[in-house]
Amino acid sequence: MIRAPGWGLLALAIALPAIAAVARGETLADGSRIGRIAVPKAPEFQALYDYDRDALPLSDATFPYEVRQHRAHVVMLAERGIITLSEARAILAGLSVIDRRAATDGSLRAYLPYEKALIGEIGHVAGKMHTGRSRNDLANTVNRMFYRDQINRTIEGLLALRRALAAKAAAHLDTVMVVYTHRKEAQPITLGHYLMAIDESVAKSVDRYEQLYARMNQSPLGAAASAGTSWPLDRERTASLLGFDGLVVNTIEGTAGWDHIAEYAADNAIYMSGLSRLASEIQLWSTDEYRVIELDPAFAGTSSIMPQKKNPDSLERSRAAAAQVTGSLMAVLASLNAAEYQHSGARVAIDPRSLDAMMAATGAMTGVVRTMRPNRQRMLDYARRNYSTMTDLTDALVRDGGISFREAHEVVAHVVVAAIDAGKSADQITLTMIDRAAKAQLGRAIPLSARALRDALDPKTGVMRRAGIGGPAPASVKVMIDNAQTAIAAADHRLTERRARLADAQIRLDGAVAAIVGHR
Repeated sequence: MIRAPGWGLLALAIALPAIAAVARGETLADGSRIGRIAVPKAPEFQALYDYDRDALPLSDATFPYEVRQHRAHVVMLAERGIITLSEARAILAGLSVIDRRAATDGSLRAYLPYEKALIGEIGHVAGKMHTGRSRNDLANTVNRMFYRDQINRTIEGLLALRRALAAKAAAHLDTVMVVYTHRKEAQPITLGHYLMAIDESVAKSVDRYEQLYARMNQSPLGAAASAGTSWPLDRERTASLLGFDGLVVNTIEGTAGWDHIAEYAADNAIYMSGLSRLASEIQLWSTDEYRVIELDPAFAGTSSIMPQKKNPDSLERSRAAAAQVTGSLMAVLASLNAAEYQHSGARVAIDPRSLDAMMAATGAMTGVVRTMRPNRQRMLDYARRNYSTMTDLTDALVRDGGISFREAHEVVAHVVVAAIDAGKSADQITLTMIDRAAKAQLGRAIPLSARALRDALDPKTGVMRRAGIGGPAPASVKVMIDNAQTAIAAADHRLTERRARLADAQIRLDGAVAAIVGHR
């Protein structure tokens, strides 16, 4: 690099204050954290910046699974007498050598260059490893092994999100707020009620992923190119050694089938569309106009020019991740359009980057939910003043006035118009205003007590009245939280069991390899 004269002295002058600060034990500020949010990024937020840089291509991400598959296939070939024990020992020993090379040589993470390197290491006996196998069933098996682990990873992330939602909901059972429809204030609920709605949506995604896992964890190995093989393979043995729960039975389906990939991409898009909606709503609530949610500074960004800004970067980047995940679904489906039902390189797989984006967004939104600070009083004020209690007022007229709901609906509509014209908020509605509207609409007054009016206009009272199953009353929400926590624990147990079965399969594979390598 060419440097202008005096550059070294200038650099030293700039650096001296920082060097002195370090010597005094002071921490230098992160240059990306300035203005109102000069605190370190939360690790979950940082992941939204890092995943794109760190993402692996599919060939690298799946290579460890391919290595395991080679060993399982060789073990099975030896056990079936298709190759000899001495041939199996030579191949297994050679695999270890090539695996070490592949750790630093990415070109060896594709099958044919890998096989060529193995032949170069141990001779043509290496070619026997491919007996009864094709790259078609090999690749499909490897993908299934990779994606089943990713499904478990996804479920783990969703369960952490569910825990955060339930915990925040439990802390806000009586935090009254407004629920919106059509982006207009609708009725009083609680923040706990809202968060448990999100939890129920996430719970359905957990169910979908668990169902998908059962379909993903089927072994196509032994399908060869598509027609199977005349060699007497033991497909169940390799499936067991690789941790599969069963087989993709038909050999054509074993190499042509792609619906499990499309299903995974669809499940991801469905889940992320919901997560994006949550991020969008929290972003709206955190605006200067709403100011009902305050983001933790560790999950916010700043402006390089406007020092007052506290930007909802974690929310926007999570929404961007949702767009990437939806794009992955579109790519998978488009690649299958008009594709014949056969093995084809035209099919698009799910890029690990898409999965990493989803997990980064899940972690960030989990942190946002855990750390966000609701403005309880402002939420309550909105519910009290901005006409969200009008359904309760309508119900009160039906109960006390002996009129139909539709008649009461129209009376209250006239009351609202009059109140707005008079510049009054909902909590300023009077019995006189109701009488005037009732006479204009029905030709007579409606008996309503002052207490009934006061209760109808109190959002807290309205919330308490909605104590049915799934309603916003604290007791109802508490039931939802308890049920959710039970379901989370059960799903976590199933996740642990699935991973334990995979770990057990690895132990059995290692033992089978050791038995052959140690046999004399």
